[in-house]
Amino acid sequence: MKFSRHAQSLQASYIREILSAASQPEMISMAGGLPAASLLPVELIREACESMTDNPQLFQYGSSRGYQPLLETLARWSPESTQPWLICNGSQQGLDLIARALLEPGDQVVAEVPAYLGALQAFQLTGASLLPLLSGAAGPDLDQLEHYFKVTDVKLFYAVPDFHNPTGRVWSAETRIAVATLCRHYGVTLIEDSPYRQLRFSGAQLCSVSELYPEQTIRLISFSKTGFPGLRVGAMSGPAEFITVAERIKQATDLHTGIPQQVIIHRLLNHPEYPEHLIRLQQGYRSRYQYLSAELHQQLGQLIEFDPVEGGMFIWLSLKGKSGAQVASRALTHKLAVVPGAAFYDKGTATKDCHIRLNFSNTDTALVQEAVARLAKAL
Repeated sequence: MKFSRHAQSLQASYIREILSAASQPEMISMAGGLPAASLLPVELIREACESMTDNPQLFQYGSSRGYQPLLETLARWSPESTQPWLICNGSQQGLDLIARALLEPGDQVVAEVPAYLGALQAFQLTGASLLPLLSGAAGPDLDQLEHYFKVTDVKLFYAVPDFHNPTGRVWSAETRIAVATLCRHYGVTLIEDSPYRQLRFSGAQLCSVSELYPEQTIRLISFSKTGFPGLRVGAMSGPAEFITVAERIKQATDLHTGIPQQVIIHRLLNHPEYPEHLIRLQQGYRSRYQYLSAELHQQLGQLIEFDPVEGGMFIWLSLKGKSGAQVASRALTHKLAVVPGAAFYDKGTATKDCHIRLNFSNTDTALVQEAVARLAKAL
């Protein structure tokens, strides 16, 4: 069997492949970006799940665009925008649809590095080329970004402005304005990936970049971080002409996202206790982050560095004089799963191997002290 060139070159996901190891007995996993099982809003959708059997029509085929009541709910969320929505099988499918709709082999895509590997995989499958963009505490290097826009025919700029995966960084208000201005000036399409935006547990919420540059921004949202990851429901909004093409590609890909899953998400978003659920989630993650942060400082001291985060799910740990890949490998022998920083770089991108990513959202506080002790042994 002969596979396509793009399939053969596709970079494997370290995170997906480590899940089997992470499920071993006595293993503590801080690897995947999983929400806390104890904070999943199961009770809020119990009645919805039970009542669906009274409406067999919900188990029929549906519209490729999505379940109409859910689309109407999303439209109410952003009344200032007239851009249409498309429901996807998780926001990961949204990335795939974007890549299929807009990219040709050899097209240039700018992405902050380190970057979410699922996005890099989606772009790799089209044969696009990645232009790595350096970033700091306030966001991407704007001089480097403009240089790319000036000297290269950039097709897309992929970004996670709120609680970036894996670093947890948040773009400043000034950076958001500057990026919108640059993209508009050079006519570059911006992909704003926002799976963690509602997980802010401290600091002030900033406007989304799509509000500043609506005419050529495609925004992705996910219900995996605030709802149920196993349902695989996400959504994207963007210019009407793009959503029309993306819907046509989705028809050829999977016909439509499952109606029962969409009904559950619709009922969840409209449940009167959903705002309280978000508050519980934010408070729970704040507590888990603070506990992990304190343990890292106490047990590892001068061996590590990390910037504080105001939300999301991750700490980007800098290891002084250590290899992230080697530490992650050793950690597995101590029954601890973490992700080395190198997993968040394209194969052709040079990187310093001195980071690991820690997930705090899925680790019970009762296990944090032991998890950090195992990391200390690995170090």
